[in-house]
Amino acid sequence: MAWWGWTLAIAALLFGGYLWMIAPRRYNRKDVEALAGRLYAHRGLYSQSMGVPENSMAAFRRAVDAGFGIELDVQLTGDGKLIVHHDGNTARVCGVDATIRNTAYADLPKLPDGSAIPVFEDVLAMVCGRVPLIVEIKHYGNPTENAARTLNVLRGYSGPFCVESFHPLAVRTFRKTAPGIVRGQLAMGGPRNREEGSWFEYFILSSLLVNVLGRPHFVAYSCAHDANLSMWLMKHAYHPLLAGWTIRDQALLNRVRNTYQMPIFEGFIPDDPHR
Repeated sequence: MAWWGWTLAIAALLFGGYLWMIAPRRYNRKDVEALAGRLYAHRGLYSQSMGVPENSMAAFRRAVDAGFGIELDVQLTGDGKLIVHHDGNTARVCGVDATIRNTAYADLPKLPDGSAIPVFEDVLAMVCGRVPLIVEIKHYGNPTENAARTLNVLRGYSGPFCVESFHPLAVRTFRKTAPGIVRGQLAMGGPRNREEGSWFEYFILSSLLVNVLGRPHFVAYSCAHDANLSMWLMKHAYHPLLAGWTIRDQALLNRVRNTYQMPIFEGFIPDDPHR
């Protein structure tokens, strides 16, 4: 075979491997009908101006009352409580710096409104299936353990929900132990945040090469920065469920709502919770 033949064969093999790595899992439409076509309040329908902190029970009640789905974050405390909080420490939200995975739940500071950081089971009991949930499993500590503990809690919940994570091993845990639960891979385009990993980690995540580990049913992507080949293939070839984050104005929502079936918003009130 001539050199150009070998070159084409190697290129085809590499491209085929790339397509195999990013391929999502097919899903049953009945499994996602309660999730798709809804707007999701990022960390609840919080409002700093109204004194409603993010990922608080008050923010979740506001979202339920307004008919919006809820996106929230879960992680483990030092004594094994599964709580709802985004950061690995409490400094930004609570004003007191405590590393959550090293601190017992009773020793965590209060939220700015004086309420406790919510326990995940309490949030589920309050929502009680009235709106769908996107549950993001944080990577702090052991992502596999975080996913397993989240699964244990969700097994007793009958409302509509799906799970997602930036960490592919958390997504893989659901693939292996609960394949029927709708799972998603979080990823992002745009400028790299140096605090969130190396160039290599950014590349494989933004290119969705980690899909080979978790085989997600949906992709959750930074929808304002999705101009790359992997996301083009998701939209035009693979057609998985797509969640778009984080949408901060009506103009961006209007632009992406026909492509992303699960838009995640914050900082404004969209026109219609059902898109």
